Amino acid sequence: MGVRVVPVGLFLFGLIYTFSSELLPFHLAAISTSWDELPPVFQVLYLGMMKTEGAGFLSSAVAIVFLLAIPFRRGERWSACAILAIGVVEHFPGMIGAMTTSQLTPASSPWQLSLLDMSLLGLGLVLSLSHWRTIRHPD
Repeated sequence: MGVRVVPVGLFLFGLIYTFSSELLPFHLAAISTSWDELPPVFQVLYLGMMKTEGAGFLSSAVAIVFLLAIPFRRGERWSACAILAIGVVEHFPGMIGAMTTSQLTPASSPWQLSLLDMSLLGLGLVLSLSHWRTIRHPD
């Protein structure tokens, strides 16, 4: 169940980041300014970076959904490892950046969500491999 929650979260954050017309409140808190006070060239730059992160969220969500729908459903063990790898590659760098931002700026970046997602993916891997082992080698 936890593994299925992760792509939903990634998809929702991807939509928010991709289609926002301005920075999110914690981004603005990090740079200690309002959106209207930012010069237009900085608005373009920041929105471009945010939309790029949104595209990463969306592509990770789509990849995980395809893996869940086809190889994972068939019981192919490699797919559980691939799902974890996609999630960690998407979340870990952003989590480190968000933690650093929270420590060094007035912003309170939601790095805990990345940690939660990676934990759910890790738990999903362990439970999946355990389940598949039980099916192959019942006591």
